[in-house]
Amino acid sequence: MKSDKEDLQLTTISCGKEQGMDNPAFVKEDKLTDDLSESDKEESEKESKSCISKACIPITATETFCKTHSKIIKYIALGILAAGYLAYFIAAVYLDFQRAIALVVLTCLGVFIIVCELVNKYKGDSIRRFFKPAQRCFKSNIRWLKWVFIVIVVGLLVAWLAIDTRKRPEQLISFAGVCLFIIAIFLFSAHRTAVSWRTVFWGLGLQFAIGLFVIRTEPGLIAFEWLGKQVQIFLDYTKAGSSFVFGDLYENIFAFQALPIVVFFSSVMSVLYYLGVMQWVITKISWVMQVTMGTSSTETLSVAGNIFVGQTEAPLLIRPYLKDMTDSEIHAVMTGGFATIAGSVMGAFISFGIDASSLISASVMAAPCALAISKLSYPETEKSKFTSKSQIKVDGGGEQNVLEAVSGGASSSIGLVANIAANLIAFLAILAFINATLGWMGGMVGYPNVTFEVRSETICTYALCGFANFSSLGIVIGGLSSICPPKKSVISSLVLRALFTGTCVSLINACVAGILFVPPLDCVDVFQNAVFNTTTPNIETCCYDLFQSTIYNGTVSFEGSWSGVKNATIYFANCCGLFQESICM
Repeated sequence: MKSDKEDLQLTTISCGKEQGMDNPAFVKEDKLTDDLSESDKEESEKESKSCISKACIPITATETFCKTHSKIIKYIALGILAAGYLAYFIAAVYLDFQRAIALVVLTCLGVFIIVCELVNKYKGDSIRRFFKPAQRCFKSNIRWLKWVFIVIVVGLLVAWLAIDTRKRPEQLISFAGVCLFIIAIFLFSAHRTAVSWRTVFWGLGLQFAIGLFVIRTEPGLIAFEWLGKQVQIFLDYTKAGSSFVFGDLYENIFAFQALPIVVFFSSVMSVLYYLGVMQWVITKISWVMQVTMGTSSTETLSVAGNIFVGQTEAPLLIRPYLKDMTDSEIHAVMTGGFATIAGSVMGAFISFGIDASSLISASVMAAPCALAISKLSYPETEKSKFTSKSQIKVDGGGEQNVLEAVSGGASSSIGLVANIAANLIAFLAILAFINATLGWMGGMVGYPNVTFEVRSETICTYALCGFANFSSLGIVIGGLSSICPPKKSVISSLVLRALFTGTCVSLINACVAGILFVPPLDCVDVFQNAVFNTTTPNIETCCYDLFQSTIYNGTVSFEGSWSGVKNATIYFANCCGLFQESICM
C-alpha cells in the first residue's frame, strides 16, 4: 500500500510538471480560486451576522425602551412595591393591632424620614430662604440671647437638682463627680486659654438630655428596652451557625456561645456599611452635634460613627481627609474610639449577659460627651479645613457586592475574637487572685468575705462602656497609622492623652447615669420593715403593684415577681385593709 501511494504522488508531481503547473498562469488561477473562497466565507459570515442582528432586534429595542423610560419604570416599580407594602401593613394592623405596634412605629419612622428627605430635596432652598430674615435677626442679637439662654439653663438645672435630689441626696455625689472631672481635665488641658466652652457645655447638655430621655421618661425607657430586646433576639440567630459548626459543644462551652456573636455582628455591620445605611444614620447624628457644638465635620462624623462601629472602623468614614486634619481633630477621633463600645465588641458584651438597653444608651450618651471633653483636653488652635458638611463625602468599604461584605466582615472579626478570648482568660484569672487575696487579708481582721464585687450594675455598665485600656493603644496606633501613615507621629504623641480623656468620658457618663438613675423600689423590703398605714412612704405604690400582680380564680394567687414571695398573701391582706380595691372584694 505504501509503495502504491508513493507511486501515485510521483505520478501526480510528474504530470503537473508536464502540464506546466509551475507556470505563472496556473499560480494566478490558484490565487483567484482562493480569493473567491475567501469572499464566499465573508459573505456567509455577513449573512450569519445579519441573521443574529435581526434576531436581537427585539432585545435591543427593549433595552433602548427601558433606558429611555428608566425613570417611569422605576416609579412604576416603586408604586407596585409601595402598594404591596400598604396592603401588607393594613392586613397586619387589622388582624392584631397589638402585635403590629412595632411595625406601625417603624413604618411611621420610615415615612417621616422619606418625607423629610423629599421636602429637603425639592423645597429645602425655598424654606431656607424663607427663614433667612429670622436667621439674620438671630445672629445680630446672638450676644444677649446667648446669655439669656445660659441663665435659663443654669436656673432650670439648679431647680431640677434641688427638687430631684431632695429625697435622694446621694445623687449630688454623682453631680460633684462630673464637676470634679471637668475641673481636672481643664487643669491638665494642653491649651487652657483656647478652650471653647460652647463645645464643652453643649456636649454635656446633649449627653444629659439623652440620658434624661432614656433613663427618666417612660417613652425613652420603653423604646430603649424594646431596642435592647430586639438586638438580643437578633443576636440569638447566631445559634443556628454555632450549633451547626460546633454541635453539642455549643451548649456546654461558653466560648462557643459568646464569641460567634462577634463574627455574626461584624458581618451584619459590614453589610449595612455596603448598603450605605450606617453612613446615612451617622451623617444625620453628626449634623446635630456639629450644628450645636460647632465642631468640624470630619471629627464629628468619626465620633458619631463610634456609636455604631468600633474604634478602627469609624475613622474609615473620613479616611480621605485624615491627612489634612488638625492635631485636635485627630485627638477627638481617638477619644471617640476610646470612650465608646460599639460594633462587634457591643455584641460580645451583650452575649456576656450585660443589659443591651443600658449598653446602647451608654454608647449614644458617650458620643457628644467624648467630643466635648476631647476639646477640653486638647482644644483647637489651628484652622480646620473642614468647617462645613458640603466639604466632605462619607467614605465606606471597598466591597463589590453583599456576599463579599458578609465574608469580609466575618474574616475581619477573627483577630477580635482571639483578643477577647485571651483577655477574658487573663482578667478573670487576675480577678480571682485579687478576690482570694482580699478574702485572706479580710479574714485576718474578721471580714473573710471582702471581695472586689461590683455593687451598682447599671452605673458600672455606663462607666465600663468604653474601650480605654492599654491593650487598645496598639490597636489605635496600628489602625490609624495604616489608614494615614503621614500622621503616625501625631497619633503616637497624642494617643496616651486620648486614652486618659476617653477614660474620663466613661466615668462622666457613669456620673450622669448616677444623677438620673433611680434604683427600682424593693417592695418586699418595704413591706417587711414598714408599718402598714397610708402615711408610710412607698406603701401605696407597692400595694398597687401587688394588686396588679394578683389573680383571683376562687383562690388568690400571684404572678410575676410576686409569685415567689413567701408572705405575699399576708401583704395582700394588709394592703386590702388600707385600699378598698375591686380585687380585694
